[in-house]
Amino acid sequence: MPFAAIAGTRLHYAETGPSTGRPLLLLHASLQTCESMEPLVTRLAPLGCRMVTPDQRGHGRTANPGRALGIAQLADDMEALMCHLGLERPTAVGFSLGGTVAIELARRGRLAGLVVLASRITPVSRGRRALDPVDIRQRSPLWVRQLEERHVETPWEELAVELGTMFETWPGFTPDELGAITCPTLVVQGDNDQMVPLDEGQALAAAAPGAKFHLVPRAGHPDLLYRREALDAVFRFCSV
Repeated sequence: MPFAAIAGTRLHYAETGPSTGRPLLLLHASLQTCESMEPLVTRLAPLGCRMVTPDQRGHGRTANPGRALGIAQLADDMEALMCHLGLERPTAVGFSLGGTVAIELARRGRLAGLVVLASRITPVSRGRRALDPVDIRQRSPLWVRQLEERHVETPWEELAVELGTMFETWPGFTPDELGAITCPTLVVQGDNDQMVPLDEGQALAAAAPGAKFHLVPRAGHPDLLYRREALDAVFRFCSV
């Protein structure tokens, strides 16, 4: 399992596809790991791209020595990883938190393409409550067992608290910041998402110049990454 010593941490990542292929950076959601992006890795494999899927700071096998988290900091990590691996302007495909980080990279002009699946562009007013570890334990014991197995560097409870604080205190993107995105952009959103409202995706697609919007009917937040319509939309975008 490869690691990169960058940005004050030891960042774990997975890499598939030929090293000479067009670079794709796949970014996972909050409380997930690089393994959770496997549906996209499998769907995009026929393109012959070089796919890099990191564990973001504090997640999985990547440590977070400073504990606190920020969207800009997570994007800084990805820029450092891109430099470390020689990824010249990749296309980034991000789900939920990963999409928000990818938006930050795009507005900095670091991407050749941007795919956002069900991601926030505004803060979460009740972020701490939404990611309260006590509540997570009560409502989803099976998920808790998975979290305990996958997050080996930072206890998942600590990570959840840090993420909740980050999303509640993060100011979100301004219209000018979203309007500065110049790379081709695809926004994929389900209309039954209880975590990221439909209007978040619509607003992003309206603000980013030339962005395309793809609606997946009856898709909720957790299952969007497993819906064939969503995966096919990403495949079509990345094949151009």
